[in-house]
Amino acid sequence: MGMPDADIPGTPQAREALAEEAVLNAAMAFAGHVVADAETRAAQRSGSLPPALATAVHRQFLLETATLCLRRLSEAFTTGHEDTVDPGVRDLMHDGAAQAVAATAATEALGDLSLDLLDRLVDPRI
Repeated sequence: MGMPDADIPGTPQAREALAEEAVLNAAMAFAGHVVADAETRAAQRSGSLPPALATAVHRQFLLETATLCLRRLSEAFTTGHEDTVDPGVRDLMHDGAAQAVAATAATEALGDLSLDLLDRLVDPRI
């Protein structure tokens, strides 16, 4: 039984697989730093708040961070779509942009809901 091309060092498939893995690893590392930073900032801002309010502030920081990242992702897919010559890649980039826009809308809706919750925690009369 032979090895698949992607397992053979130096083949185009192997180089592509390694490049994809490097990009994914970098993205995960970046995301980890972003989330850790959001958590640190939320903790700094909510030091003396009641636990429910501190949790709401933390959640809001995470939602705002996710929304910003998704907006940037949408921009990257859109720019990639515009710059790509290969029709197959262009279609995939267009699909990625559309999915990032949809995910951004969902995250923004969660952010709005979270802000409503935060408002209610701050002032129960709302």
